[in-house]
Amino acid sequence: MPADAHPYHTLFAYHWQTTQRLIEGAARLDDAAYRASPGYGHGSVHGLLFHLLRTARSWRRGLEEGRQLSGIEPEAFPDLDALRAGFADERRAWQALLEGLSAEDVTAAVSLTNWRGDVWAIPRWRILQHLVLHGMQHHAELARLLTEHGQPPGDLDFIFFRDADPTP
Repeated sequence: MPADAHPYHTLFAYHWQTTQRLIEGAARLDDAAYRASPGYGHGSVHGLLFHLLRTARSWRRGLEEGRQLSGIEPEAFPDLDALRAGFADERRAWQALLEGLSAEDVTAAVSLTNWRGDVWAIPRWRILQHLVLHGMQHHAELARLLTEHGQPPGDLDFIFFRDADPTP
């Protein structure tokens, strides 16, 4: 399928590139800044990155298997290097999933059992859109935290995104 068969290829490329830029900023923080909690949300830079990874993995596995399994545990990703590797793996898995979807697949409903055991019939595009918008929310929070610690990530607006393939 051509890469532009549906817009989610581009939206997810933007998501992963933005995540990578934020990881690069996080790598320039000292450990105290990296682990500091602002007192709201998912906490520290590390906590936010872990939340993004856990959410992406949970929804992908739900789409692949029809069931969201229990989430990954924080102990499995104790530091930025572990998160970086986790994001690289997740990006590859999402790329494979997206490459296997036709435009019709994107609009089709899927039956998904969430981690609580509730069964949903939901159009696949809503899950894909959720991941993109969920990422945007937490990317903005990460950008603010990084900026507060002297590592502003620069302009993250989608309109300025160029579909490049940075190595995560």
